[in-house]
Amino acid sequence: MRQSTGINLTLAICVYNKEEYIGDTLQTVVGQSFQDFHLLIVDDHSTDRSVEKIRSILDTAGRPYELVVLEENRGIGYARHFAERHATTKYMMFLDSDDLLYPDAIERMYGKITSDSDLMAVGCYLEYIDEKGKKIGGGLFLGEKDKDSFFEKAAAKKLIFMQPTAIYNRALALSVGGYVIDGYPEGKPRYQDYCEDLDLWTRMSDLYTEGKAIIVLPEILCQYRKAGGLSSSTYYMILKMRYVKENLLRRRAGEEEQSFTAFLNGLSPQVKSSLQRDAAAADSLRNGVMLIRNHHFGKGIWKVIQSIWYRPGYIAEKIRHNLLRK
Repeated sequence: MRQSTGINLTLAICVYNKEEYIGDTLQTVVGQSFQDFHLLIVDDHSTDRSVEKIRSILDTAGRPYELVVLEENRGIGYARHFAERHATTKYMMFLDSDDLLYPDAIERMYGKITSDSDLMAVGCYLEYIDEKGKKIGGGLFLGEKDKDSFFEKAAAKKLIFMQPTAIYNRALALSVGGYVIDGYPEGKPRYQDYCEDLDLWTRMSDLYTEGKAIIVLPEILCQYRKAGGLSSSTYYMILKMRYVKENLLRRRAGEEEQSFTAFLNGLSPQVKSSLQRDAAAADSLRNGVMLIRNHHFGKGIWKVIQSIWYRPGYIAEKIRHNLLRK
């Protein structure tokens, strides 16, 4: 384990009712080869025993930490917005409260981002695990591996997809708005909670003109806990991606950004219906593949057929995207 050379990084974990998993997550944090970071935990007003487990595990381990318990449940978007502004370090990293880090994850990413002043964010690959922590195949293998590839993508006005497990320059993120929570409708669904990382990385990509880059280490350094079953949020995610793209184009054209509320109110019923079919096609295909992998061939094939019915060209687009992926 490295000796402390001064704290320049905040690792933030936003928690809401994760008593079943938070213990395993914190054990991987305590076991990191690199420990020169401030551990900030923001509890989003959990109603289970998450807070008690956090205190028990970290106090027993003797690991210094800061725990902030919010007075009401506000969602992941607000919790990250709060943590980002509460922190004081140059660098920031978020870890989901049910994910697991490999022992050298922080050391590898921190070493990379501090080795090159042009880097404003460094991520890694993630592999999927189930509710019991068992590897289930697949993962998140997104992001550009080098600066030139990132500059090319940013210049082409592309959305910047990268895993949420990344270390980034907090000041640069805040200079472009950071995690944004204003301009959304009140109540649920909380659209600010969907694709919040995509929104942040894409905002930061505007800084490519200053030679700043976002890259990913092509190494699996984290395990992402993935629940099975049909997603109820795909439609909201598609809406958010469309919104992020529209604001990206607005910024690059020198125009004022649009609030999400204004964007949502401006969508026609026809466009919303089309996006709902896209979401249904994505959900059906994803669950069909999952069923087939688990040897439920009849149900899996039926889900794939449903996907084709919802959006005939969706499967072809997915195949083309995967074949052309660098």
